[in-house]
Amino acid sequence: MQKQQQAQDFFSSGVENVKSLREIAVEKIKEAIVSGYFLPGDHLKERELSQLMGISTTPIKEAFRILGNEGFVQTIARKGTYVSEYANTSIEEILLLRASIEGLCCRLAAMKMTDAEMERMEEQVQTMQKLKDSHQTEALIQQNTMFHEMIVKHAENGMIKNMLNNVRAFDQAFRKRALSYEKEVSEGYVEHAAIFQAIKQRDGALAEQLMKDHILRTTEFILSHQKE
Repeated sequence: MQKQQQAQDFFSSGVENVKSLREIAVEKIKEAIVSGYFLPGDHLKERELSQLMGISTTPIKEAFRILGNEGFVQTIARKGTYVSEYANTSIEEILLLRASIEGLCCRLAAMKMTDAEMERMEEQVQTMQKLKDSHQTEALIQQNTMFHEMIVKHAENGMIKNMLNNVRAFDQAFRKRALSYEKEVSEGYVEHAAIFQAIKQRDGALAEQLMKDHILRTTEFILSHQKE
């Protein structure tokens, strides 16, 4: 029953009419891989996924092709499509890119943020602490996402923002997976608070390094703790 509910949570396509069915399928399957719902070697069945998402098998096939090019799945003739044994490598490489870009965002934010924006971010960090202390994980995931989005916004660079938008669904799935571990909830908050303090002190170089270290440490921790 729990597995069935997880499947419904992951693969419900909702009413995202602004996106093509192929894009929705790519996002949902990728989220399931990144979150650990699907593990390397798992067999992905077109008909089963199409039923879960309420769409035909055609966009599922197209999604498999795209995910294959990105290194997340592998299709074997006459056998089917499987989560690639190298899926974690693809996840790690994307997060290496994200670490570099978000690190740069921290440097730029430290240079550009106004005092009023600093106050708003400090309130955000305080909100995250309250949610952490009260063990409200789902709400904390949302507020953590907002914290990162605030940094990107205050970097005030449209090209960087567009680059990170391309991995938004991926990033949210990974953050949700990370915060399923109590240890990560605690360490992640401490690191976020330190990043904010560096930005507040206008120390762009330190803020950049702290963000890189935060993302890379989280990546290493999660990829070494596959969910059962």
